[in-house]
Amino acid sequence: MSRGGAAQVAKKSVRRNDVLLSAVLYVVAVAATAGFAYDLFGKAFGLVHNRCSAKRDFTVQCEAIKPAASALWGLLIGGGGMALALMSALVIASVAAMTGRRAWVWPALAIPVVLICGGVGHLLIGNAAG
Repeated sequence: MSRGGAAQVAKKSVRRNDVLLSAVLYVVAVAATAGFAYDLFGKAFGLVHNRCSAKRDFTVQCEAIKPAASALWGLLIGGGGMALALMSALVIASVAAMTGRRAWVWPALAIPVVLICGGVGHLLIGNAAG
């Protein structure tokens, strides 16, 4: 191998500290996504389940409540945005790490995207519930 080829191979090696920091940031993004997903789907379940009550004559009367359109938008923006941010960060960070570039940048960018999408979804579903 020529001298220039050896320098090029050394430059493209995987940096362990960069990969470790990237993994930690990705775990933080996944934890934030899990928290928001629990909140969003809990609120959405409260909107779509039927409210039933038992009467004295042993009959059950149920009210079917149709959720507002903002609840669907909240799930779409919240869940879809967070999932897209996580998948994109994982793929781009993996490619960046394997090509010798900084991989921690992409999970670091995914964290605010997850927080914004989760917050917007929370507000939209909260407005539908209220």
